[in-house]
Amino acid sequence: MNPASIRRFVFTLITGYLAIFGVQQLPYEFENQWLVLIPVLIVVYIITVWLDGVFFKSDPVEISVKSSKRTEQKPSSKKGFGA
Repeated sequence: MNPASIRRFVFTLITGYLAIFGVQQLPYEFENQWLVLIPVLIVVYIITVWLDGVFFKSDPVEISVKSSKRTEQKPSSKKGFGA
């Protein structure tokens, strides 16, 4: 695992815990708490990935290749597939 995956995993654990704690602090009684927690955790994951991209933005690496001079090739006199 690379460091970005570990960082995102830890960030998701922390925000997920805070989301679960926040849902449990609501003054409502839910028949099935999982029907509330699953969408909340999905939204938390989406926000976490977005925030990870905002805070830890890495610039794409540009790879430049020097073009070498090509020798001019004579057109093949053979015609057809695989010639």
